[in-house]
Amino acid sequence: MNKIIECVVVGPIATNCWLYPLDDEPKSELPPSSMRPCVVIDPGGEPDKIISALKKLNWVPRYIFLTHGHWDHITALPELFDAFAKNEEPPEIYIHRQDVHHLKDNTLSLHHFEEGDTIGPFKVLHTPGHTQGCVCLHDEKNAILFSGDTLFHGVHGRTDLPGGNPGQMIESLKRLLSLNGETVVYPGHEETTTIAEERPNY
Repeated sequence: MNKIIECVVVGPIATNCWLYPLDDEPKSELPPSSMRPCVVIDPGGEPDKIISALKKLNWVPRYIFLTHGHWDHITALPELFDAFAKNEEPPEIYIHRQDVHHLKDNTLSLHHFEEGDTIGPFKVLHTPGHTQGCVCLHDEKNAILFSGDTLFHGVHGRTDLPGGNPGQMIESLKRLLSLNGETVVYPGHEETTTIAEERPNY
């Protein structure tokens, strides 16, 4: 796996905002002036910090993916979108329809994740439990999973907040833990892990 995945830690509770390139070209082989298309996952705050990181990398968001609608994963969304809205291809924003109510800005043009969708390199896995609209994003080819607040290193997401459901969380975790053990998990907070490393915890 040769992907260069960048993390920008943002907001008061240290949310991982992930930047994921969509092309497979090594950075050194790209023309210096080319803008590399990417996905921004969970812009949870500090939009200037995220935009600065993108400009430094010479990356441009093709998609903005929200793994769920909690404030610490969406706060920078309006400013981030506005910064690239005049591009020839403005970013497409995706969230599961069951979490749309968390978004306050009704002017944004949203696309809805659906179970089993394929968007770019990712298959959408609907994994309710933390919220009703939680999704995980699985790049099977590169053995990568962006797990939002469903699965962390050594622990799973809370189920005691509005929309949480312990039974659904158990079923979602079973699904994730059935993936290839070598899959690297990029969670919404703290450090990465792997599916194999998390299996003994459940």
